[in-house]
Amino acid sequence: MVLTIVPTFMSSLTRDYGGEEGRSRSPYWYCCFRRADGTRTKVSTKETDKAKAKIICDGWEAAEQAARQGPAAEQQIRRIMNDILTRTTGKPTYDPTVRQWLDRWLASEKSAIAKATFERYQQVSRDFLACIGPVADRRLEAVTSEDVLKYRDQLANSGRAPRTVNLTIKRVLKRAFKIAIEEGLITRNPCATVRLIRDHGRVAKGTFTPEQIARLVDAAQGDWKGLILAGYYTGGRLRDLSQLKWSNVDLAEKTITFVQRKVEGKSSKDKVRIPIHPALEEYLLSGPSSDSPNAPVFPQLHDIAGGGGNGLSIGFKRIMEAAGIEAGVIRERAGKAGRSLSALSFHSLRHSFNSALANAGVSQELRQKLTGHKSAEMNTIYTHHELETIRAAVQTIGRLPKG
Repeated sequence: MVLTIVPTFMSSLTRDYGGEEGRSRSPYWYCCFRRADGTRTKVSTKETDKAKAKIICDGWEAAEQAARQGPAAEQQIRRIMNDILTRTTGKPTYDPTVRQWLDRWLASEKSAIAKATFERYQQVSRDFLACIGPVADRRLEAVTSEDVLKYRDQLANSGRAPRTVNLTIKRVLKRAFKIAIEEGLITRNPCATVRLIRDHGRVAKGTFTPEQIARLVDAAQGDWKGLILAGYYTGGRLRDLSQLKWSNVDLAEKTITFVQRKVEGKSSKDKVRIPIHPALEEYLLSGPSSDSPNAPVFPQLHDIAGGGGNGLSIGFKRIMEAAGIEAGVIRERAGKAGRSLSALSFHSLRHSFNSALANAGVSQELRQKLTGHKSAEMNTIYTHHELETIRAAVQTIGRLPKG
């Protein structure tokens, strides 16, 4: 015969009598129950309603009985506490697991960020949950700096560049926990004390010669011709330029204004205003334009992602190959998740723009203003004199040699 032992609740309620003529000293009901260590105690329920006080009292004793099982009973105890709150107030507590919180955080971010950024957040979430194993299904506050450190080292050991690792921890994961703090779910950010990895191998991109850029334009097809010219004569980044709309272009004033979305590894909403070089102006005037300000300047490239097997970066690499220009390698791939870094890419047009200005004697202050570097104050509201000075600086860049 199997004997089944059913837990017996020995809790009871009492009022604190003893005042004059037997009146209660406190309006609240007190709960008498046995703690996990076997001792009896009496605690105020802070409730004047006897029915609610009884629910609280029975719950406390049930939690104490569960606590005798040790740490394994943590989830059961939390369920008991949540049940008490729900039955007495009608409002359950929100105490998510790490996985539940990251899912909710991603859902809140989805409509607020670009698709590519959201997909990156998703990947970081998946990788982090896989790295911390069983901690993923524990309450959010269970995550420690050691868990984050483990994830950081896993990223580094897989071959990712130090800059990529640091941005993943400090810009993505830290953000998820920061919002949890703001919602009152946790009191500390486990990413806060995890130090950045030092980058010993940071290298500079190469620059194209004017002759090479002319070959690139000749080898390019369709909108790529204009995008390459824009890269060289504005110093803009690939995605910033591919997303240009006609509202960004003022042909009367001969300027292009756009947001630089990535400045020194940080997101940015800073605008940069670039005078249009005569060679770029001729290209823009020679092709079809649109009366709609929201129409893309480069419609063939506007909806193509920057990365991936069919992205803009690979498209530019194929143009380099067609032009007979070797990309070169300045950093070899390290680890299965790492990637090689080419000496020449579309970003090299930005360096070529800056280099051409420097060679023409343009001051560093003006070059910083044009390229949007954070080491100098940016201001898109130029005086007439400033704009003409910058226009003169851009026009110091010579036209491309004829093929």
